[in-house]
Amino acid sequence: MASRDDIVDFLDQVLEVGEVKDPYCPNGLQVEGCEEVERVGFAVDACQQSFEALGDCQMIITHHGLFWPSIKSVKGPIRKSLGFLIENNINLYPVHLPLDVHAEYGNNVQLIRALGWHPEERFDQVGWTAEGKTTTREELAVELEHILGSKVRLLPFGEAEVSRLAVSSGGGSIGLLHSALNAGADLLITGEASHPIYHAAKELGINLVLAGHYATETWGVRSLMPLLEREFQVTTKFVDFPTHF
Repeated sequence: MASRDDIVDFLDQVLEVGEVKDPYCPNGLQVEGCEEVERVGFAVDACQQSFEALGDCQMIITHHGLFWPSIKSVKGPIRKSLGFLIENNINLYPVHLPLDVHAEYGNNVQLIRALGWHPEERFDQVGWTAEGKTTTREELAVELEHILGSKVRLLPFGEAEVSRLAVSSGGGSIGLLHSALNAGADLLITGEASHPIYHAAKELGINLVLAGHYATETWGVRSLMPLLEREFQVTTKFVDFPTHF
């Protein structure tokens, strides 16, 4: 058994939760449950499907939290999910942007390393640049599909050979394209983007890979599992519910 408060304090410190500004999601302990923790569940999304699959855990750690700026009341699906956590005495600990940007456990750094590349420096809000052996954009897309276990979309609008990446998990934007170019990237990997980014990437002359919002954001929470197992001797479980976005 481990203390909930000890786990929370540890994660707050390691992930620098209080130092990363996040306008989207309150990070850290969102819902307080039991004080002692033996099993910790992990998921990308704080949703009813995740909660029910991890109902035997005393703590659930997610990337996306239960509360967002658009939520103004506790009713409907939010009431159901919150009620499930409270009734089952389960702690909910989401960590959003701090887990995108983190230099060791973050989504971007973990994905870069899985590709066999080397994280270099931060760019834009949460992204990281990376360097590695020169490859083609097509070969990189194939390798990315192999690592993710899902299809990616390559927009081949830049140089055919790639030696410097920009990686930013989750949602992309036209502003992110400019930041990637300014960082010297030959290719930007992000999760998803809206319609206007197609012509923006084409006119800017940069390669773009849309690898899936969900698929690019499993890496951070999964990287925390061996950390907590080692530090607190808890058992862990990850549930995988791809959204295909």
